[in-house]
Amino acid sequence: MIPSLVNLASRILGKYFLSIESCRYLPNEIVEKIFDEYLKTISSLSIINENDLIKIINILTDYHSDIFCTSFCYSITNNLNFLTANFYLHLLKRINLNVIQLDFSYALEKFDHEEKRKILNIIGQMENIEYLRLTFNQLDDEDIRLLTASNRIRSKALCNLHSLHLQGNNLTSQSGRFLKALTSLDTLYISLVASHEKSIFIKEFDNLHECNCSIQNSWEEITNRGWIAKISQLQSSTTTVDNNFYRKRRRVDNDDSIQLIKLVRFCSTCHQSSSSKAIKKKEKVVSDPIGFIDSTQANDLLSCYL
Repeated sequence: MIPSLVNLASRILGKYFLSIESCRYLPNEIVEKIFDEYLKTISSLSIINENDLIKIINILTDYHSDIFCTSFCYSITNNLNFLTANFYLHLLKRINLNVIQLDFSYALEKFDHEEKRKILNIIGQMENIEYLRLTFNQLDDEDIRLLTASNRIRSKALCNLHSLHLQGNNLTSQSGRFLKALTSLDTLYISLVASHEKSIFIKEFDNLHECNCSIQNSWEEITNRGWIAKISQLQSSTTTVDNNFYRKRRRVDNDDSIQLIKLVRFCSTCHQSSSSKAIKKKEKVVSDPIGFIDSTQANDLLSCYL
């Protein structure tokens, strides 16, 4: 009898979901049932305006944000890509403490300068994010400075970021001065406007080194996880003909014309080769049983300490 009462209550509340002020004392399972019933009531239209989407985000994130969204991917085939910067600002503010993976490739290029800066400022304050992809967004060095500003002021910001993808932007070696503050990075993919600045850029990093073992423009596939995945199935009623341009676009991250730089904290192949060199040097030094070393061995010994 109890399940039937729950289902009945969920159906009734689902019809008036946007009128709910708070779900504070409801278990996650009940809130999800109510939201599912709401989706059924509008499934015939599959159209929802931006203000209603913002209401949905408010209801689901007020006291249930931990399961609302842990991974968000801005996709050119995702109906949410037709929404304005105001929606994404609101969304990112609500999920910034819970999102672990964020793929915002090709997203910022359609927003104006001020909107882009506001979004970068929010992303730069995320504390739990581990994977961040901002490829092909027309970012410049000043944008990277803004992205890392909170980390340089408050160490908790971006303190868990392990993988960062920045290829396809308008960056120079100056970005290295700001990115080196992200000490938790294990992998950094980036492309520079001027290829001759590559060595200058790499010198900025003490804990990362260049890896050429398997350098390729690959990325971890991210799908929207949590209840945000259900929201993204809805179509915004604010779509325009111009947005068809974004629908037809595809990822071009595999563009071979871009000189990709891959910096890693550790690579088994690179580490193995450098270790073998060190072992050979050590063997050379101790090869003389009498205790005398020649000039070549002395140079090898000095190189171990320089």
